[in-house]
Amino acid sequence: MLYAFYGADGRSAATHAALAAAHALTTAARPATLLRITERGQGLARIPETMPEALCVVEAEPGDLVTFDDPEDLIRQAQATARDVVLDLPLSWLPYRSLREAAALSVVVVGPGAMEERLAAFALGQCGEQVISGRAAADQASGVGPEPGSAAPVWLLGAGRAGGGPDATRFEQTMRPLLRRAGAGDGCRFLPVALPAPTRSETHAVAAGHPLAGTVRQGMLLLAAIEVAAQDPFVASLDSGRFARALGLDPEMPVTPDERRLCDRLRDLADALEALEQGGPAPEEMARAPLMESWSFLSGRTRVLAGVSFGHPTIASGRPTLTSDVFATDGRTWARTLSRLYRLGTPAEATPAAGLQ
Repeated sequence: MLYAFYGADGRSAATHAALAAAHALTTAARPATLLRITERGQGLARIPETMPEALCVVEAEPGDLVTFDDPEDLIRQAQATARDVVLDLPLSWLPYRSLREAAALSVVVVGPGAMEERLAAFALGQCGEQVISGRAAADQASGVGPEPGSAAPVWLLGAGRAGGGPDATRFEQTMRPLLRRAGAGDGCRFLPVALPAPTRSETHAVAAGHPLAGTVRQGMLLLAAIEVAAQDPFVASLDSGRFARALGLDPEMPVTPDERRLCDRLRDLADALEALEQGGPAPEEMARAPLMESWSFLSGRTRVLAGVSFGHPTIASGRPTLTSDVFATDGRTWARTLSRLYRLGTPAEATPAAGLQ
């Protein structure tokens, strides 16, 4: 199979995603070739050649390529030896239709910052809706299926996001209006996973050919999402429930866990507290927040929330839950802990409202 990752702003996120997917292939006993092509003047990453025997890494600059056919020759050579191929490409290569037609899935990797999201949306808008959607807009409106051999739609992957499925959902909800304003329409699809930002040690390990256990786990989950999407790349959406069913799991099971580190949670908390200063949580935030029933606030050195949670990204629904520290609440309908926002259902017992804390 051939999978293509395109870097939207810079290349580090796409290169990390491509390396994680390539290592996942070798972990699954599937020899792979990673072909990384840079823009002129960007230079090579000089990824060490101490990779596993099953993984071949090839880097090239445009100055090394006589014609566009050269990378296609490398792809054909790799495929002729029964190897999977992972491409790490500049976003400027996205309009090359022949390459996208050859790929089982084309993935644009978008970093976590608001500016990265806006730049990615603008760049995709420059490509045009027909390019990224895989078929003309008129065909989408009529519901006519893709022509045989037509390029599949572009799929987006949120990188630098360790919140699992909820982060993937937030990424899609943020990107869709940006894409529409940029002229990219609704043609893009979204993978049901997000890729956490690697630590320095994880980056060194994956580039040296010895990925740490966490990177392997993330790569296997990313590869699974890509291969499920590649089975029907024209599908309108691939949510976490459908992804779980494709893996033979209970659709209610949290397949993509919340892997945020303390620093990630503190940054998210700072953003949430800043927003709460302007008023309560936005309706869309409340709609996707887990629900806490039979809740009560427990006070010790700090205040925490105890109850039975539903819709939590890492805890099965209906399980007793004790949260991290509560930083803000109206005492009736919502509470913001270190980790996330909760909707408050029925309290454990009738107590006076706590008031905004």
